Amino acid sequence: MRKTGTFVIIGLLLAQAVQAAPACQEPTAIARAFYEATTGDGDLLEPPPALVSPAFGKALRGERACQQREEGICTIDSDPWLDAQDGDIEPPVRYSWKEASATAGQVEMRYSVWKEAYLTRLSMVRQGQGCWQVDDILTNSGRSVRKILAQPVP
Repeated sequence: MRKTGTFVIIGLLLAQAVQAAPACQEPTAIARAFYEATTGDGDLLEPPPALVSPAFGKALRGERACQQREEGICTIDSDPWLDAQDGDIEPPVRYSWKEASATAGQVEMRYSVWKEAYLTRLSMVRQGQGCWQVDDILTNSGRSVRKILAQPVP
């Protein structure tokens, strides 16, 4: 009886530790959450911080600050998901993972816009044993959003 009580207490303590740990998911799940958070009613320039690398998040926030300061477009002049200023993504969006190393890779997203096949890639990184995060968007035409954001304001 005494050993059982000890095991129950240890089990409860471990359960609390597991619940307190961040909910890391597979790269495709992170990519899907990022896509859903930055389309529709979401905001590309204000994604949930847990989904983006610190550097990419800083670049996106910098673009938002520039747009507010300039009261208009700064460096991003089109929707990276559409590689254009308008259009609609036709479901379904299909996700596939391409691992480059234990801490880097790409999620390929395939979907259609105006019945044309699109391929957008999300560069993914993780620090040590941390969670995967989006580090860049490579548009259908191959443009890097991080490189676009690094350009001086016209």
